Amino acid sequence: MTETDLGTAAAAWASTSRVQVGQRRVRYREAGTGPTIVLVHGLAMAADYWSRTGPPLAAAGFHVLAPDLPGFGETEGPEDGLGVQEQASALRGWAEALGLGPAVYVGHSLSCQTVLELAAKRPAWVAGLVLAAPTGDGGERRMVAEAARLLLDAWRESLQLLVLAGHAYLRAGPRRFFRTWKSGAKHDPLPLLPNIRVPVLVVVGGIDPVAPLSFAAEIVGALADGRLEVIPEGTHAVFFEEPERFNAAVIGFVRGLS
Repeated sequence: MTETDLGTAAAAWASTSRVQVGQRRVRYREAGTGPTIVLVHGLAMAADYWSRTGPPLAAAGFHVLAPDLPGFGETEGPEDGLGVQEQASALRGWAEALGLGPAVYVGHSLSCQTVLELAAKRPAWVAGLVLAAPTGDGGERRMVAEAARLLLDAWRESLQLLVLAGHAYLRAGPRRFFRTWKSGAKHDPLPLLPNIRVPVLVVVGGIDPVAPLSFAAEIVGALADGRLEVIPEGTHAVFFEEPERFNAAVIGFVRGLS
């Protein structure tokens, strides 16, 4: 990767495009050429969240895209939000509208459950998965536990990340945020894992209180081809706070698929 490559990729990533998907115009970012990687943001966030991931991956020789899921960023969506399966369907509709072939899907937090749904139900669309800080560990009081963990994690994230997240949460609105979160908390991704036949890289931060290492290890153990990468200083937003190590892990994984 050269500075020129990264500058070109960053310039492309800075602009946004839109595509009609059913009744919605979905906004997305795009840069680079080569094997396709799709970055899927977590709860209430947007494609903007991947500013430290999209350009470096594109500069490394990949075609990288990141959509705003319905209801978040600048893509319109229902006030009550979408469930995990509905998000997976919306993601597939967007990819189909763009004519994307098989791609590596990178999920973060709640969207790890979304990309697992996509891989389990539409395997022909998925060449591989990267699960960054996956959520979905069960328990009757899961939302309460996650809320406490998120508060703890906030103290470990950078101010830049907190400002970005706060702006995204306000834009999404409290009703859509909590309804989407509640829907995700009811979704159990573990039964999907035996049906995942593509290689999967699970990346977790060593100081992430939201996505426990034990749950990441459980996911890897249940997959036919699962690999675990721990970034010792990584927080829940591991791709944002530790971009060099995260990007290197993704690049190595995707190159190994060919």
